[in-house]
Amino acid sequence: MFMKNTCSYGDENDTNLKSVVALSRTYLSFTRTLQVFLNNYGLTVPQFGVLESLYHLGPLKICELIHKNLSTSGNMTVVVRNLEKEGWINKSTDDEDKRSYKLSLTDQGSQLIEDAFLTHLHYLNDFFHRLSIEEKQQLLQLLKKLNGL
Repeated sequence: MFMKNTCSYGDENDTNLKSVVALSRTYLSFTRTLQVFLNNYGLTVPQFGVLESLYHLGPLKICELIHKNLSTSGNMTVVVRNLEKEGWINKSTDDEDKRSYKLSLTDQGSQLIEDAFLTHLHYLNDFFHRLSIEEKQQLLQLLKKLNGL
């Protein structure tokens, strides 16, 4: 039998704890559904993030992708290697800094992310359908404020 813990740490602490749980559940719900959708394209969430960044921003250095996708260098190296192996991205020497390289989409990669991204927009509409545009804007502002932006 499940017993509800009625212990309180004060209104502010209780609200903080509940907020973290709500954010975590929302994130998990979002990423689970996103991964199911991405499976149709043979992509993982990090791969989609890299392709989407290159699609919208153009060629980028790996350090820029790490920053844009909130990733670690070790994870990004694996993601990039797998995307290259699939023929979705190219690596070329950076004209401005010969010690580094830039990543760009191949034609095949461009077509894949274009198709996937259009479907992704429909997925986002489904995910956020319970919120009005005003509520979405408010949520965005609150999340930015929480992140110190």
